[in-house]
Amino acid sequence: MNHSSHTSAEARAVLDAIRSLPDAYREPLILRLVEGMTGPEIAARIGLTHGSVRVNLHRGMQQLREILGRKDLPPTGGAL
Repeated sequence: MNHSSHTSAEARAVLDAIRSLPDAYREPLILRLVEGMTGPEIAARIGLTHGSVRVNLHRGMQQLREILGRKDLPPTGGAL
């Protein structure tokens, strides 16, 4: 398997894992990891408090790591 197909397969696995998460975790993670939005921007977009978004991002990343069995997923970032 070449590097690009390995990366593509990995990306698909991560996307499938994100799609399997509950809505409360999936939406903030997609906005954070795909759209690059900050915690306050996500909170404004989905109508939650900044604190709730931080909790949902943290829990979502925990579940994502468990699903994928990996510890090397990117952090959600300090500027939440």
